[in-house]
Amino acid sequence: MLSIALVGYGKMGKAIDAIAEEQGCRVARRIDSSSQIAPEAFETVDVVIDFTRRDAFLYNLPSLLEARKPIVVGTTGWLSELESVKKKVYEKNGAMIYAANFSLGVQLFLRAARELARLYAPFPEFDIAISETHHVEKLDAPSGTALKLADEVLANFPRKTAIQTDVRQKPLPSELQISAMRLGKVFGEHSIRIDSEFDEITLAHKAKNRYGFAKGALEAAKWIQGRTGVYSIDDFLDEKLGLKK
Repeated sequence: MLSIALVGYGKMGKAIDAIAEEQGCRVARRIDSSSQIAPEAFETVDVVIDFTRRDAFLYNLPSLLEARKPIVVGTTGWLSELESVKKKVYEKNGAMIYAANFSLGVQLFLRAARELARLYAPFPEFDIAISETHHVEKLDAPSGTALKLADEVLANFPRKTAIQTDVRQKPLPSELQISAMRLGKVFGEHSIRIDSEFDEITLAHKAKNRYGFAKGALEAAKWIQGRTGVYSIDDFLDEKLGLKK
């Protein structure tokens, strides 16, 4: 049974804890994100799963790498430091997999959105936009998932070349607007909308609870065993879908 240390014991940490055993895993350590972490804290575990905050993750990373355990990172907001993080992981011959969202449903939704944008891009009558809604306690807006969705659109819908997040302003034709709402206890909703004079197309994903995110993180924790290097959730999915040997 895979032995796990949870770094960050908020809503996501508790969701992982709740389903770990039924997924063939055991949570051996639960570490609050405000705690100082020594590498010795991870001696008895097989993998570390981090759901903290940007600054906490970056601060704790040297200790996590010193422990020489694979790391699953669900924390968001740090990707501007990706190259620096990769360098530190490679220097320690470590292993890490990261995602803005570990829900397999969301990740397959992103791939569907990529294909949708590609199909409609050649036809100038169609416009495209993104919206997302999360609970009021979520700090980053737009969400990491919405930004990843935007990356997929920008890469496959050439008329859009930049992101615009201020819904008070009319977007330029070249701008991809992302609207973000924070409401109550919403787990997470994302949609991509395509509109023309004649048609409206919506592709949407709505999370029913946090357990889909938790299950994906546990699947990633199993997958990273025995590997070295830095991987994204796309590497994991490519292998699962038979797209990468």
